[in-house]
Amino acid sequence: MVSTVPKEVIIEADAKEVVDKITSAARGASTEEDLRINTEHILKNVLARLGIANYASYEFPTGGKGTVVEGRIDALYGRVVIEYERPGTFVNPAGFNHAKEQVIGYIKQLAPSVDAWQKYFGVVLDGYQIGFVRFRRTWQSEGPYPVNERTILTFLEALRGLRRWALRVESLNKHLGAGSQIAETLVKVLYETLIKSKEHKRVKVLFNDWKRVFGQVCGYSSEKIKGLEKAYGLSEDDSDYEGLLFAVHTYYALLMKLLAAEVAVSSGDSYLQSYLKKIEEAYYQGHEELKDMLRDVEEGDIFASAIGIKNFLEGDYFGWYLDVWDEVLGEAVSKLAKTLSEFEPATLEHEPEEVKDLLKRLYQYLVPKRIRHDLGEYYTPDWLAELVISEVGYDGNLDKRILDPACGSGTFLVLAIKRARQYALDHFKDETETLEGILKNIVGFDLNPLAVLAARTNYLIALGKLIKYKWEEIELPVYFADSILVERKQTLYGSYAYSLKTEAGEFQIPIGVVRKGLLPRVLAVVEDCVKPPGCSEDIFEERVKREVLRAGTKLNKNELYVLDGLFHELSELEQEGRNRIWTRILKNSFAPLLQDKFDYVVGNPPWVNWESLPENYRNGTKELWEDYKLFTLSGMEARLGGGKKDISILFAYRCLDRYLKDRGNFAFLITQSVFKTKGAGKKRVISLANTT
Repeated sequence: MVSTVPKEVIIEADAKEVVDKITSAARGASTEEDLRINTEHILKNVLARLGIANYASYEFPTGGKGTVVEGRIDALYGRVVIEYERPGTFVNPAGFNHAKEQVIGYIKQLAPSVDAWQKYFGVVLDGYQIGFVRFRRTWQSEGPYPVNERTILTFLEALRGLRRWALRVESLNKHLGAGSQIAETLVKVLYETLIKSKEHKRVKVLFNDWKRVFGQVCGYSSEKIKGLEKAYGLSEDDSDYEGLLFAVHTYYALLMKLLAAEVAVSSGDSYLQSYLKKIEEAYYQGHEELKDMLRDVEEGDIFASAIGIKNFLEGDYFGWYLDVWDEVLGEAVSKLAKTLSEFEPATLEHEPEEVKDLLKRLYQYLVPKRIRHDLGEYYTPDWLAELVISEVGYDGNLDKRILDPACGSGTFLVLAIKRARQYALDHFKDETETLEGILKNIVGFDLNPLAVLAARTNYLIALGKLIKYKWEEIELPVYFADSILVERKQTLYGSYAYSLKTEAGEFQIPIGVVRKGLLPRVLAVVEDCVKPPGCSEDIFEERVKREVLRAGTKLNKNELYVLDGLFHELSELEQEGRNRIWTRILKNSFAPLLQDKFDYVVGNPPWVNWESLPENYRNGTKELWEDYKLFTLSGMEARLGGGKKDISILFAYRCLDRYLKDRGNFAFLITQSVFKTKGAGKKRVISLANTT
């Protein structure tokens, strides 16, 4: 059914058009006043197209005679201060510095405190060049830069922010956090839809595999989740606690995806356009139209087309709702998109200090503190992560590699990126070199699919405008993977393969495929060949051989047999409607095996007691515990997991062994209780602490 709600205009402002008009105005201006009048006329038309009321103040007085800054602000748009100078003034550095100091003085007069200075954004313009001024602990200026599409977009983003809410966690929580009407309604709809759809083949396998993975992450149980129903207006008697937590995770994941899509689209071209407004507009055409747009998000297509990121959504369990889509879901999701569209994504670039903990803190609001703590979900505060990174000596050098093997929502990664960007500025590295260095050398793994999505979103936000300087499609180096356990098994053909057990079955990848660096190529062929209408085994083999040959190598007969088996398994899942995720999960799961070693390994490992881990995970890691001599108890006590062993012990040893270069630096945050553990390698853990 087509809605009768009027179709909302998509907001666009062509930066190239604005650039041409401003530079033309500069050529026709002989004084500062000429430039101001002509540029303000241009801005008036742009603001009208952006739907912003033009309430600029001109020649705004900041203070009387004898104050720090005498004079008047050329133009003041809310908290955007504009200082015009005669065309060509910034050719002389002294001209730019004078304009910059004027803006700093104006902001100090306008704002009563140091904290308030951060809320202002200064622009200096001489028609040909432009610069930006803001306060971030100290006064920072950027420029002068040529007036071009990129710099004008930054200018227009600051103006567009006048009509939207700043993207800050308190405001986001108020409108979209637990207790908000949007969250309560959508979580309840997702939960009820899940309960009704538990026997749907694909929904069932995704839900059950989420339970498998989440059990390995935190050793959860239904008892630990009790109380969550109260936050979302459900009764205790009717609650399926695992299903409710999955619904909350789906809501949080969808919010992050929509936010990331808005950031991607607004960063990806020369238009200021709102992807969320397009989603809202699609709903006016009918809920099936909205479903098609969300499919682009859930498949990752929007991230690939807008900014060339090909792996933003891989190994994601939370797109299940599209398989059981209906009008009720459509209405609830459209309200989320509409509310989220009222926030200004440019806040992420212009006010980074305000939003660095945005996603981490929002999740803390969505899941009550007692439940998070019972599940072992503790987040590392920035100050502590900063201390750890400083202790290992990482200074942002773009040639040095740093890994967080339990990256969570990406705290260590974001702080490392911040240091790398500063290092690049201090050493005069260009943007392309900076981006390449970060993507190659700042890496994260995590076994929690929700945390991986948060970390990728935060990684994207931390890159900011650097994303524009890529030369080709890229991957964000954050992978959904177990940092310590990759199982090896002997195949039916006598060779060995890496094995991954999932709810959909056990998948095997030849060890040689991984060691030769062929995994992404081979899995791309597998994924393409199992898509409808599919292809025969002979055609699959020929395509794999050609792809491997392009890489300058070959596969032996046993390796081909194993890949044939994988192809048949996934083809059957496709026919049963239970596919579309497994090749991506395989690619992520074995990503740690493709990495060179690192100069620095840092992080906050999982803290889960041995007895809380799923039995199959205890069995799977038993050999590793023995190899590192971390089982020191014997008899019945060892068999029962005596000594309160914690997975963080094994995690530390495994990461040191697998990922750290010789003479590399390592630092983990470990609970004090580990050092008091009876058995479980107590002496070795103390030795580990003393040598790192």
